[in-house]
Amino acid sequence: MPLPHGSIEQSPTGLRIVIEREVAFGLEEIWNAFTTPEGLEPWVGVLRGNREAGNLRFSMVEEGKEAEPATLEIIRCRAPHELAFTTNSEYGAWHLGLELSRQDGVSSIRFIQELGLTDDPSSIGPGWEYYVQRAIVSLEGDDVDSVKWDDYYPALAATYATAPE
Repeated sequence: MPLPHGSIEQSPTGLRIVIEREVAFGLEEIWNAFTTPEGLEPWVGVLRGNREAGNLRFSMVEEGKEAEPATLEIIRCRAPHELAFTTNSEYGAWHLGLELSRQDGVSSIRFIQELGLTDDPSSIGPGWEYYVQRAIVSLEGDDVDSVKWDDYYPALAATYATAPE
């Protein structure tokens, strides 16, 4: 079982899941892996459209099957340090964020999801642990399919089952 790298935190709007990882890659490499079609495709899905035209769409891909696309709206972008965005799909609106920093040759990744009242953090948290690990494996040039869903869920569900006090 992988060790958890995330937690549930209080936020100004309620609760959020935060996954934190440290890696040796540069900020631009990480930024590209999380924000470009070429970077996202190996580990999570397909990004289509154009930000300037306001028609960004994202589809997760699992076992070669592309999910129904979600619309993607960028709320804040300060490349290569901060991205806040919302996806709207059949599952509702998800408010997500990415924060990158670098110090002494080590880059820090903070991946964030603001939780809605009906969101189940015990399934969402392990999911983001899984996908962030896939992103890191992709950056390393290794096989993302070596990261197994069953190692993350339900094994890490308890980590996200209780809110902070």
